[in-house]
Parts: sequence; structure tokens; C-alpha cells
Amino acid sequence: MGQANYEFADELTTNLQELHWRVTMKQMLQALLWCLLVASVGCNRSSTPAIPPTAGDFVMNNFGVGTAQVFGIDFRVNVAGSGASTEWAINISFTDATKSSARKRFTIGDDIVIQLDSISESEVKFIFNDQNFDNLNVGDHVVIDDEQNVEVNGESRLPKPAN
Repeated sequence: MGQANYEFADELTTNLQELHWRVTMKQMLQALLWCLLVASVGCNRSSTPAIPPTAGDFVMNNFGVGTAQVFGIDFRVNVAGSGASTEWAINISFTDATKSSARKRFTIGDDIVIQLDSISESEVKFIFNDQNFDNLNVGDHVVIDDEQNVEVNGESRLPKPAN
């Protein structure tokens, strides 16, 4: 019976040593991964992507009145035809926010195509039916009437001349 106790104690000691090694190795791997994450983000770099907010984005067409909220910008459009669609692409770099970009392109009705390209967290380039209408900011309100005249925050806006 004494021999069995020694064998049990040896086996228990071996198991405890193996368990300690596994826990220690797990802690070392976690620490290594944490260090790699911190090193890849960098101390002096911004890790916030330079993309306007996308929460709550929608595009719809109700009986000839198109409404949308895209990148925090509100749109109201009088349209001919029905239907609405959207396409988007978002590229995020957590190590260099300046390399992040987002594009949303949406169609309302038969002849309204709007494209927004991110410039920063609060600004986008506004392209309407392939014409550059300058930049918009988060919180802006855009109205496009039956004649496709554009107003931003109540002020008329014309397309920029092509270069």
C-alpha cells in the first residue's frame, strides 16, 4: 500500500508540473499576443478609422419621395419611378487611419444616383449623377427637387466645374 501512495504522489506531481507548464505557456502566449497588438497599433498613431458614422444608414423610396440617411447626412429627393438600391465598400486600417476609406453609392427612382466618398470622420465628397457637388459634412441636409436642383442646408448648390 505504501508503494501505491508513492506512485500516486509521483503521478500527481507530474500532472501538477504539466498543468503549471500549460498555464505558464498560455500566459506567455497571451502576453506575446498583447505586445504584438500594441506594437502593431503604435503609441503615437490613431487607431480610429477616418470614416463617417454608418449606424442608422438607410435608403428608401415611398411613392416618388426618396429619403435616405447615409454617413449621418439626410437626403430628400423627389423622384420619378420606384425602387431604391445601395452599394458600398469600406476599407478599414486600424494601424493607419489615413488609409481607411468608405464609399456608398445609392440609386433612388429611375434617374437619381448619389455617391459619397469618405474624406474624414465628418466629411465626404458628394457626387450626384456623375457631377461633383463638393463636400458634405455629417449632419447636413440635402434636398433634390423635381428639376434635380440641389440644396444643402437650405442653400442652392451647383456642380463644381470639371478640371
